[in-house]
Amino acid sequence: PIVVDPISSVFNVYYSGPWWQAQLNETHTFGTTAANQFLLAGIYQDGVTSVVNPAQTLAAFPTTLDWSNAGGPFTQLGGFDYIYGYPLGRGLTQYEIADDFLKIRGKHKFGFGLDFLRAYLSNSDYTQNAVGDMLPLTIDAFYSGGVDRASPQSDSTRLRQSFATQLAQRFASYTLAGYGQDEWKVKSNLTLTLALRAEHESNPVCAHDCFAELSGPFESISHDPAQPYNQAISKREQAFFHKDAVDWAPRFSFAWQPLGVSRNTVVRGGFGLFYELTGGFATYFSDNPPLVNRVTVFGAYNLAPEETNSLFKVAAASNAAFVEGFAAGKNLAQIKASDPYFFPPSIIVATNNPRSPQYQKWSLEVQQTFGTSTSVTLGYYGNHGIHEFVQNPSANAFGWGPFPTTLCSSPPVPACADPRFSGVTEYATLGISNYNGMVVSFRRRFAGFGDGLFQANYTYGHALDEVSNGGLAQFAAGSSVFPQDPFNLRGSYGAADYDVRHSLNANYVWQLPVKTMLHGRGPDYLVKGWQISGTVFARTGFPYAVIDFAEAANLAPNNFYGTIYAVPVAPLGPSPSCGAGAVIPPFPHPCWPPQVLANGAPNPGALFVQTGCETSFNAGNVPGPQGPCSGPAVSLAQGRNRFRYPSYFNTDFTVMKNTSLVGRDKVVLGIGVQFFNFFNHPNFGPPDNYSSDSTFGEIGTMEMPPTSILGSGLGGDVSPRMIQLKAQIHF
Repeated sequence: PIVVDPISSVFNVYYSGPWWQAQLNETHTFGTTAANQFLLAGIYQDGVTSVVNPAQTLAAFPTTLDWSNAGGPFTQLGGFDYIYGYPLGRGLTQYEIADDFLKIRGKHKFGFGLDFLRAYLSNSDYTQNAVGDMLPLTIDAFYSGGVDRASPQSDSTRLRQSFATQLAQRFASYTLAGYGQDEWKVKSNLTLTLALRAEHESNPVCAHDCFAELSGPFESISHDPAQPYNQAISKREQAFFHKDAVDWAPRFSFAWQPLGVSRNTVVRGGFGLFYELTGGFATYFSDNPPLVNRVTVFGAYNLAPEETNSLFKVAAASNAAFVEGFAAGKNLAQIKASDPYFFPPSIIVATNNPRSPQYQKWSLEVQQTFGTSTSVTLGYYGNHGIHEFVQNPSANAFGWGPFPTTLCSSPPVPACADPRFSGVTEYATLGISNYNGMVVSFRRRFAGFGDGLFQANYTYGHALDEVSNGGLAQFAAGSSVFPQDPFNLRGSYGAADYDVRHSLNANYVWQLPVKTMLHGRGPDYLVKGWQISGTVFARTGFPYAVIDFAEAANLAPNNFYGTIYAVPVAPLGPSPSCGAGAVIPPFPHPCWPPQVLANGAPNPGALFVQTGCETSFNAGNVPGPQGPCSGPAVSLAQGRNRFRYPSYFNTDFTVMKNTSLVGRDKVVLGIGVQFFNFFNHPNFGPPDNYSSDSTFGEIGTMEMPPTSILGSGLGGDVSPRMIQLKAQIHF
C-alpha cells in the first residue's frame, strides 16, 4: 500500500521587501523500503538601489571626486554617486523542480534524483558610473584646475565615465542535474557510499542580442587599426563561444568502526569532485561597446564639467564619435578625423574555452567518544582547485615591463597593443588553488554541578592560490584581485588572502547551580534558571603584500590597470613586527619605513624602491646621486602575501536568568546582559600597504568582528567592548 504522510508536505511563503519566495515539499513513503520526495520552489525578486533624490544630488555635485591616488588628503566628494547616482538594480525570477527517489534493497540503499533550475535575470546596472569618477593624480593637478602645465605627465587628472545605449536587459539560463547513489552496508561496521552527479549549465542567452564580443580571444584577433570597429565587435545572443557540456562529479565516502560497533571509534573519509557555475559573469559581456561605452580620459584638460575643453566634454564627444562611427563602419583613423580628441573605449573579453571551475576535495577523520558525554575528533581536510577564474585588466597594456613596447600600426607587426581599445579586461579559467588543514575538535557535556556543554576546535591549515575570492572582489582592504604579471600567472602563487595558519574557536554554556551553591536556600524563582555562556576566537593575522598603487595608476595611460608589487631594494627578512606602535596616532614604530623623508629626500632606510622607479615586475632602480631612480638596478621578487598583519583575539560573554511564566517551562522569560569583546581587547587591522602613501606602514583601522549587535557589514566601529541588555520569551 502507498502511505502518504500529510505532515511531510510543506508549503512556505516568505515576504520581506521587494521579493517573494515559495516552496512546496512533498514526501511519499512506500512501505519501509522506498520513498519519493518532490520539491517545487520559486523566487521573485525586484530591487532598485539609488540615492534618495538623484536629481537633487547630481545638481549639488554632478560627479565623484576621488582623492585615493593623491594621497587621500580629503574625503571623497560625491561618495558612491558614481555607482548610485542613477537608479540601478537587478531582478530575478527563478523556479526549481526536483525529485528524489530512495529504494532499499538488501544491504544497499539506492538513491536517484533530478533537478531542473530555470532563472530569468533582469539587469539594469548599465548606468553605473554614468556620472563619472574623477581622479586627480596629485594635489597640484587639482589646484591647477585639472593639470599643471609645467608637469602635465605627472600632475594631471583622469576621468572614467560610461555611456549606456541600453537601460535594461533580460537574460535566461537553466541548469539540469542528476545523480545516482548507492549506500552499501558491506558489514555491520563498514559502510561505503558511491555516487555520480552530472550537471549541465546552459549558455546564458539574451533575447535582444545584448552580448557584444570580439570575434575570438583577444590574443588571436587582428589588431589592425584599419579594420572597422563593427567588424571587430559583433552582437551575440549567447554569452560564451564554448562551454563545458557536462560536468561529471564522482564521489566516494566510507564510515568504518574498526573495533566493532560496540566500541566508540569511527573512521570516516571521502573524495569527490565539485564544480562552480560560470554563468554568473555572463552579464559582463553586455557591458561592452557599442551597447555600453566606457571612456577613460586623461591629459591636459579642465576638471570642471562645464568648462571649455573639460574632461567631461571630451568624454562625451568620444562616446558620440564612436557611436556614429560604429554604425557607419568606420575604423579608428576615420573616427579620429571627426574627433581629434577621441579616446578609444574599453572592452571585456573571455578566452575561447572557459571551463567550469573544479574542486577536488578529500578528507580523513577519526572520532573517539568516551562514554556518552565526551568526544574527540581529529581530521585532515584538503582540496585542489583547477580552472579557477582569473581576470587580467591589462591585456592591452604597452610601453612598460614585459608588455609590448608600442601600439600597432597598419598592418600590425607583433608584438604590439591594439590602438582601437584602451583597457581590455580578459577573463580566463586558468587559476589553481590548494588547501591542506588539520582540525582537532573536543566536545564535552557535563552534569552534576550544573548542566553544561563545552566544545573547542583548533585548525592548522594553509591555503594557497594566485588570486583569491574568484578574482571578483577584494577580501580585505589592500588586497588585490589581479595576479601581478599576466604573463607569469604562477609567479603570483602564494598564501591566499584568507590564509589563517592557526585558528582556535570555542564556546560554552553552563546552567549555574545557584541553589546548590546556597545549600538549598532561597526561593526557586530567584535561584533557578541562571545561565552563563560565551565564545572565544583566536587566530593568526591575514597575509598581505606591499603594493605600489601610485605607480600602477601612473601607467593607466598605457592601458595598465593591474597590480604592481613594490620591488625590494635588498633581500627581505622576516615579516616585521606590526602592532600598537604602528597605530594612528602616534605611530612611533610603523610596520614599514616610508619611502621618503619629511624633506622629500629618499629615505636611505626604505626597504622598497620609490614610486616610478620600477622598470618591470620585480625589477627597478634604487636612489642615486642624480635622483631617486638613478642608482643601481635591482631585481628581487617580494612574493605575494608574504607578510602578516596582527593576530586576532576576542571573547564574548553572556549572563541570563530564565523564569517560567506559564506551566512547566511552557512560556519562559529570559532577561540578561551580553558582553561583546568582554576584555575590551584591541585588535589592530592591516597596515597601509601602499608604499607610495605618506601613511605607509601605519595602522589606521581596527579589525572588526564578523558580526555584532549592530549587525554585519554596516561599516560602524564595533571593535570596542559593547554591552547589550537582552530580554526574550520562549514558548
